[in-house]
Amino acid sequence: MSAPLNDGIEAYIREQEAQLAGRDRQLPFTEAEYRDRLTRLRERMAAARLDVLLLTAPDTMCWLHGYTNRWYRQHSSTRFPPVHGTIVRADDERTVLIEPAYHEQLVRLTSCVDEFIGVEGGSGEPTVTDFLDALTAELFSPWRSSSRIGVESWSSVPNPAVAQVVASALTARGAMVVDASAAVREVRRIKSPAEIAVIERAQAACDAGVRQLHANARPGMTELEAWNQLMTGVVAAGGEPTAMHETVAAGPPMPVLHGLSSRRPIGAGELFHPDAAAAVDRYHARLTRPFSMGEPPKALTRLTEIAAGAYDVVLSTARVGLPFRELHRTLRAYFAESGPADGWAGGYELGVSFMPDWVGEFCWDIQDEETEDVIEAGLATNFESCAFVAVVDTVVFEETGPRFLSTVPRETLVVDDAH
Repeated sequence: MSAPLNDGIEAYIREQEAQLAGRDRQLPFTEAEYRDRLTRLRERMAAARLDVLLLTAPDTMCWLHGYTNRWYRQHSSTRFPPVHGTIVRADDERTVLIEPAYHEQLVRLTSCVDEFIGVEGGSGEPTVTDFLDALTAELFSPWRSSSRIGVESWSSVPNPAVAQVVASALTARGAMVVDASAAVREVRRIKSPAEIAVIERAQAACDAGVRQLHANARPGMTELEAWNQLMTGVVAAGGEPTAMHETVAAGPPMPVLHGLSSRRPIGAGELFHPDAAAAVDRYHARLTRPFSMGEPPKALTRLTEIAAGAYDVVLSTARVGLPFRELHRTLRAYFAESGPADGWAGGYELGVSFMPDWVGEFCWDIQDEETEDVIEAGLATNFESCAFVAVVDTVVFEETGPRFLSTVPRETLVVDDAH
């Protein structure tokens, strides 16, 4: 009885493995797009006099060759150290990904990396030593220079314990290890037309989530129930969760929008905000509107109008080549004239979105009077306008001017408290 049963199990496993091997690779962009990214990255390496980049940030690897995973061992047990990285060389057009060997099929399905090096462990899980053996063998071949190695020190992967061991091992081999976080992020900042098209799809999903919530909100529903409506709309419209937990929270937007949705009921007459985000192919967009559970007081309506008015300031002022400090100055003057002493606006770069909570390097803030940054075509950020309430959208700066992506009205969204 046991032999035929075992034969059946083995046949089933082989069948499943064959089906997996037959799947098409799932890349959101063309290989030409990825090669262009690599070319621009290597040009930036040359400018920074880097022989090698060791890329470990999940979002960087996804941007460069598509690799997508859900376990990067950012905060794992010490038995599961983060042992991965993509190697980019100044003198070689290949990209090389080092990963635990059992992720080979996942790499094949989600990545166009040129070479995969699978790290095996004696007990099944690779150790830091196993990873270092594979890494140094690749980096320190006799015919290759690895004297200046750039790492992503501002990435949460690897954790500090592993990063220290890796840096020490590379230094012991005669290499100079330098932080290349800013250089790598700089190359990613300006988005291609293909990237912007994906962000537009993410915005459409984000809008759908907020509309779903508006149609189904009711007094007494909890923040988590409201969040569920938000995400139901996002997923139905082709979106997916982003790096930071999306939240629906009742009360003043700060600090509650940095909290997690709870089982607290939202009562009649309350102000609440869905701090929405949605991703498509890991690229994300943002959206926040104030909601009122029932007819809003006049003060709330006026505050929303003030926050929304900042968008007109951006549309009339921002243009490619304008120093951000001039846009900041104009927005500060607008809020000063409008009334709220704590009016504020600004944003941060949008793009590839992975846990735990951030994307990109670029930020702008109307309180920053010293910045040397200028508006560039292809820059995509969120735009947060706050006059006690928060109105948030996604903006793409283009040669023809700024373009806000959301189609949800910039107003207080009123929930009929009778339904």
